[in-house]
Amino acid sequence: MGSVRYRGVATLVLMFGLVLGACGGAASGPANDPQGTVSAALAAAQSGGLSKLTDFACAAHKSDIAGALGGTDMGALTAAGVKPEDVLGAMTMAFSNIATKEISRTDTTATVHVTGTSTITIDKEKFKSIAKTMFTAQGLPADDATLDAMIGPMTAQLAAPQPLDEDIKLVNEGGKWLLCQ
Repeated sequence: MGSVRYRGVATLVLMFGLVLGACGGAASGPANDPQGTVSAALAAAQSGGLSKLTDFACAAHKSDIAGALGGTDMGALTAAGVKPEDVLGAMTMAFSNIATKEISRTDTTATVHVTGTSTITIDKEKFKSIAKTMFTAQGLPADDATLDAMIGPMTAQLAAPQPLDEDIKLVNEGGKWLLCQ
């Protein structure tokens, strides 16, 4: 399989990894403060899946969690017939050694710096279905052998621990701190 196809799907998965990686936090305060929101987002994503992050998105990005966290526009996925929630549902994240530090705060905005390590686990069968839809929409070969050759190495690479070192931007909407890059 060509490296262009692998890079396209790998970029998609890595984008979601970075999106969620930007959300990690440690239990550092109540959920109504910026660090508490980051901590709650991490806990929700780790226990309930990446789609739970919509509960922590600001109004401007409620339906676009990738946009809320500074990620790529999801329009390309939708155009290819892929639902972003299906991609989110095919991935789980684990975090370790997470530390958060509030680095700035006004009445309406805050920034929390997050460090630690994340790993991504991909449900190969769910992701295979997503990749098949994407490849077919792009007119690329979508047979099982091609998909397996791409998904196997990609899932192994994503399962390797990845360092986190991110600033997360939050806004205060109605007295509640929400993620909003």
